[in-house]
Amino acid sequence: MVGRPQLSIKGLLLCMAAFGFGVSYVRNTIRMRVAERELVLLRQVAGVLDESQPDEIAAVRIGSDEPLTWRARVRIPNGTPYRLAYSSLWAASTAGPEWFAAQAMPPGESVVTVRVMRDPRDDRWKISAVIQNTSGVSRIGTTLPDELVTVFRGSYDVMSTGVGRQTVIRPAGDSLRILDERYFSGTSLLLSGDDGPREDLVGVYAELQPDIGPLPKPASANNKTP
Repeated sequence: MVGRPQLSIKGLLLCMAAFGFGVSYVRNTIRMRVAERELVLLRQVAGVLDESQPDEIAAVRIGSDEPLTWRARVRIPNGTPYRLAYSSLWAASTAGPEWFAAQAMPPGESVVTVRVMRDPRDDRWKISAVIQNTSGVSRIGTTLPDELVTVFRGSYDVMSTGVGRQTVIRPAGDSLRILDERYFSGTSLLLSGDDGPREDLVGVYAELQPDIGPLPKPASANNKTP
């Protein structure tokens, strides 16, 4: 008669330790995956910038749940003056937006908020830019003509081609379009070539530019060199 196998106390303890290790490993793996998903979500909401070199600019889109509000986090290096130019009009057959105004960008990290809204102080619709960083807050705004306000208050398709949820890095001295929200009704799409929009293209445009000289005027799409 074959006897039943007997498990010593030492063997039992080893089995219990192995089982506990396996359960702990599974739990930690699940927690790590949950933490990774939460980190990805946090990066999307907060707009965490990846590392960049001292001679580079960087930008990433931040989520916003407010209507007609766009946000981005940007990093400007020391020693290279930059400005934030904004517009809501890309004229037909031109190579870029018609910049309305610009605000100087401080070095370091900043949060840029661009809004289209009715100003309660004078009841006028405006496009405004707010720049926030550790040194303070700066604001600038421009009153919109009625024909542009009509577009923003209506229902139009929007095509976003600016900076997304992944950090975009450029060498210092280059321009970087951080917002490019194009409102179109079907005929206002940019052509696949270099002809620019077929008609005036209303949208929200914001660009980091070297702060050198006056704001550039949009060149003809057939001759992009100013």
